[in-house]
Amino acid sequence: MVSDNGITLQRMTEVFFEAMMDGYAGGKLRRSVKTLSPDGYKTIEFHMGDYKVIDRYCVTPHSDFSAGTTTIFHLGVPVWWMTYGGRYSAAVIPFLKKALYQAYRKNEFNGGRGPGCFSEKELVYANFVAERSTFGAFSGEE
Repeated sequence: MVSDNGITLQRMTEVFFEAMMDGYAGGKLRRSVKTLSPDGYKTIEFHMGDYKVIDRYCVTPHSDFSAGTTTIFHLGVPVWWMTYGGRYSAAVIPFLKKALYQAYRKNEFNGGRGPGCFSEKELVYANFVAERSTFGAFSGEE
């Protein structure tokens, strides 16, 4: 399906995976730019053609809780977004990034997060996505 302005869910999905692999989960920002704002938010900005992806998140210094949003813009207009939040100890963040990257590099959309299951040594990542989730409508829990 194509909208009146040429935006498709397929194209937004492609842009999403490129941005995520180049951003937080990828670890090495090649085309993305990461900034820290005075309010403590970290922002990763990615550009691809007429699209811009902003991944903006914060972590409180008082615990290991974090929250954020990922928004896709087309010609400056927000056309897709997701919110996320939770807690991970600093020790498992490298493992989390590996899990996320596993899904992104395979273009597997699992509620915008990692695969259904991923393990390494004694660590296990599990992602439960609501039945019938799609890129256009989804929810889940890691």
